[in-house]
Amino acid sequence: MGRRGKGAWFYRLLKNERGIIFPFAIVLLFIVTGAALLYTNAYFAQLKTYNSLESIYVRATINILSTFND
Repeated sequence: MGRRGKGAWFYRLLKNERGIIFPFAIVLLFIVTGAALLYTNAYFAQLKTYNSLESIYVRATINILSTFND
């Protein structure tokens, strides 16, 4: 039983292999992959910032403790 009416041509366009589903899936794949890469890069940049701040604070703590020994 096929679909009839105004939306039948659109349904056939979506369903066949030359339709819009495959290009839409490719575009969606690129969008999701780009978002995942953006999120991962932001996370690693934040992690790098935290690591550098930690080394700065450790060095400052060592300097403060060395003043007490003198």
